[in-house]
Parts: sequence; C-alpha cells; structure tokens
Amino acid sequence: MRKPIRTTTLFLSMSLCGRILLGLSAATAATFALAPATLAAPKASKSIAVRIEGPNADDIREDILAIVPETLGVVDPDAFSTSLKGAGQTKPVGETLVSKAQRKKAIDRIRKAGKAAKAEGVIYGVSRTNKKKKEVHLVYVDENAGDLAVDSAVPLSGSRDDRKRALEELLGPTLAQIAPPPAEEDEAKGDREGEGAAGNGGDEEKDEGGEKRDADEGGKGGERKPHEAGSALFSIELGVEFVGRWFDYSDPRTRNLPPYSVFGQPALSVSGELYPLASTDIAVLKGLGVTAGYARALGLDSAVGSGDPISTTYERINLGLRERLSLGEASVLGISAGLRFLTFEIDAPADLARTVPNVSYTLFRAGLDGRFPVGPIALALGAEYILPLSSGPVYERFTGASVQGVGALAGVMMPVATGIEARLLVEYARFFSSFQPEQGDAYIAGGAIDQYLGLRLAGAYVY
Repeated sequence: MRKPIRTTTLFLSMSLCGRILLGLSAATAATFALAPATLAAPKASKSIAVRIEGPNADDIREDILAIVPETLGVVDPDAFSTSLKGAGQTKPVGETLVSKAQRKKAIDRIRKAGKAAKAEGVIYGVSRTNKKKKEVHLVYVDENAGDLAVDSAVPLSGSRDDRKRALEELLGPTLAQIAPPPAEEDEAKGDREGEGAAGNGGDEEKDEGGEKRDADEGGKGGERKPHEAGSALFSIELGVEFVGRWFDYSDPRTRNLPPYSVFGQPALSVSGELYPLASTDIAVLKGLGVTAGYARALGLDSAVGSGDPISTTYERINLGLRERLSLGEASVLGISAGLRFLTFEIDAPADLARTVPNVSYTLFRAGLDGRFPVGPIALALGAEYILPLSSGPVYERFTGASVQGVGALAGVMMPVATGIEARLLVEYARFFSSFQPEQGDAYIAGGAIDQYLGLRLAGAYVY
C-alpha cells in the first residue's frame, strides 16, 4: 500500500494587500506651432479655465481636459488662481457652489476671475461626498449673468471610463458650442505658400513642417492614458499567494510511488510589466512589453507518513514578452510567450530521496490573456500552453517519460485609488505525463499528473 506524503504548513501572518504608496504625477505636454511675426494670431482663438476642488481634484481635471476640443485653449491653472484671488475668492468655494441660495457671491467672483484671465468661460467643480455617494458638482460660468449652462453632479463611484462618459455627456455640448471650428486645410496650405512667397518660404516651410510632424507625433504618443491597463507604461504587483500542489501516478505497478499533496501554503509574490515604447505611435512596438515575476513559499515542510517534517522549497520565476492589443472600451487582449522556472524540491534523506516527487521544470509557455471591464471592476481571463524543456528528478526514474502542460488564469481587479487596484487572482497549471516502462524497471507506472493552484491576493500600481 502506498503511503501518501503529507505536508505541515507554517502559516505566516502578513499584510501585503494595502495600498502601494507611489507619488507619481502625470505631466501634460503642450506643443504650440510658432507663427511668423508677419502673421496675426487667429481671430477665433478662445480659451476656458478649469478648476476643481476636493479629493482627486487633479484626476478629475485631467479627465475634463481630455474632452476639451483641440481648438479650445485652456488657461494656465496658476494664472487662473491668481485671477481668482484678485477677484476676492481667497478660500476654496466648497459646498457653497452647490447651494443656489448661497453661491451668488462665489459665482460673481468666478465670473470676474474668468474675465481677468481672458477666458471664454470657467468650468468650476467641487468633489465631495453627498449622502455617502462620491460625486463632483460642476458649473460652467461665462460672462453672462443668469442661468448656468452647466449646473449638475457627476458620480465618482464607478470606473474611470464611466466618469469620462458622464463628463462628456454633461460638458460636451457646451464645449462644442463655444469651441472655434478647425482651420480649413486650404487656408493652412495658402499660409504656407504665402510664407514661401515672402522669401523665407523654403527654410521656414521645412521648419514648420518639422514642427508639425513633431506636434502630431507628440499628440499621438500623448494619447497614452496614464493609469489605464491598455496604455500603461509599467505596472507592478505585490501579493500574498496561497499555493497548492497535487502529484499522483496513474496506473502505478510498484509500491515506491507515493502521491503528494499540499494546499494553503503562504508564499510571497512580485511581478511587473514594462512597455518602454508605450508613449510612441510605433505600430506593434508600442504594445510590446517585458514581463517578469517571482514567487516563493515560506515555511513549507513535508513529511512521509508519521516521519519528521522535511524542509521543502517551492519557487517560481517567470520571464517573457507580451504584446498588448486594445479592444476598445478599456478591454485589453494580451499575447505572451516566455520561460518559466518552477522548482518543487523536498530535501529528503537518502533513503527517501528516490520516492519524493521532486521537479525542476524549465518551461516554454505561450498563451492569451484578456482584461474586460464589468462596471467598476475588471475581469481577467487567460490560458496558455506549457512545453517542458526539462522536467527534473521524478521523471528521470521512468523509461520514455513524455511531459506536456496547460495553464489557466481567472480573477477580479477592483480600483482603490488612481492607478492603484486590488486583485484577487487564481492560477492553475497541470502537467500530464506518460511513461513507457520496461520489464525489470524499479519504477513502473502508466504516467503522472502534477497540478499547481495559486490563490493570490495582491495590490498593484499601474502607470
């Protein structure tokens, strides 16, 4: 009768699922085409001011700026702050902005500051919690007294994409109404020809063309949205993983082939992705990234029957490449390939070493994965084919051993703050092998199944 190898698990108290504190702020680059001194500025030039108070003000302002038409300028926030103080509004407007009975003075000061800053109008918002629901109340203040064109709240409880859509619905019509129409291509062409006729045309047209190309390239590269998985420059994940392993033989003929099982063993894990060309507009390469990951079990011991605990090592290293494809609506498809080094080694004494299922896999893996938003959360799904390049001691005991493998991933990711999310992920890998035993072999079985399961609780930062 085969005696199963049992395991004793040392559970460690740990807390690695807190917030990842990284103070990174996205810098927004503005590129301006310099016109020759002989040409006057466009008469249709208009600008607005945007100011948000309260929690996550910078992120909300960034989302608003993303929907401002290209032909509409935005007043420098420091310059508008100066104008606001000059108009007498030296303190945050706060809840006063929401109360129609109390906000007249504040609205008048905002209107005065907008005129001083030479803005067509001012988008002013207050981020707050109203009846346990987070929202940003927005108003649009122009030079005309009376009813405000925009005076409503946008919820902040959903995903960032939901918030952007709500902002577009609320502010889009007003912004489209005040934004100047785009310049006609024929007019731009005529301007360039006129510059050539002035005598400096050759060099200046070349320079202007160069500047335009740079601006276009910068604009396309600037389409990368920080903190979103589909266009992130990098991401890093730290977590606690609870791992399990089940190894058993099929059709065993000798009595020296005990099964093995363990589940719930805590391990530390860290992984990351880097997309160095994410800010460019180079097809294929902008979505190509490098991936890496490491996990190791802590305090794992194994024992045969009623024997003493034996120190056991579980370690996993992942290295690879991943091509990231956007499917729209924040859905992302990943195509990946790389290597995995998986070690599970029981440090057994000589009399037991030939019975324990030690492995040292070197694996080539290729697969697909996807991230799909569902309301405020995102679902992760993936599958991969695993080809062992080397397998380790347990398979070396058998004649004609052949090993293949498959893997799967599923999980849920929930935003916690800008760029930070909590993750609950389940990973599964299954190796199935067949043997071709011969008469007289010390170990005889039809094959073996080696399964690994990891339940990971993690925090991640995406930029």
